[in-house]
Amino acid sequence: MKNIVSLFLVLPFFFLHAQERQVSEEIVESIKKQVWIPFMEAYADLDAKKLKSIHAVDIFRVTIDQNQVRTGEAYLDEFGGFLEQVKNRKGKLGIAFAILTTAIDSSGDLAYQTGYYEFSSQGENDQNLVVRGYGHFNVGLRKTNGVWKLFLDSDKRIDITKAEFEGQETVYRLEP
Repeated sequence: MKNIVSLFLVLPFFFLHAQERQVSEEIVESIKKQVWIPFMEAYADLDAKKLKSIHAVDIFRVTIDQNQVRTGEAYLDEFGGFLEQVKNRKGKLGIAFAILTTAIDSSGDLAYQTGYYEFSSQGENDQNLVVRGYGHFNVGLRKTNGVWKLFLDSDKRIDITKAEFEGQETVYRLEP
């Protein structure tokens, strides 16, 4: 019993004094340039090849709202096919990201990010892109041969406002 009491006295002290690790701005910027900007461009250009290029071939994709897991090339082909369908219907897509957290391993070759995304589309009756909804995402990124790739991607729809999305410290959006 004395050991359990000692543990409960020590654990809070440990957590209070654990230091937050600073994430290199250089790493965050390289992830932005190698993953998030090409992701947004792939949506804007309906470019399935570019979309596939930012994902690891062993991608693990979780769609939380649908209790669904998809993996690898089959998932990437399905995702690319979605862009092709939109292109064939003469539609347009847009996506923007708000990064909430970034964690990096000690080697600097693995990262984990959380955030929000804003999904937009333009159908035949729309003048411009229309925001269709928001989601919360969690991604795992791995640097291979100097290039960041998504190897884990999970998300679920959430109910936030445009102001809440835009109010985040780090928002990535393509310039019009």
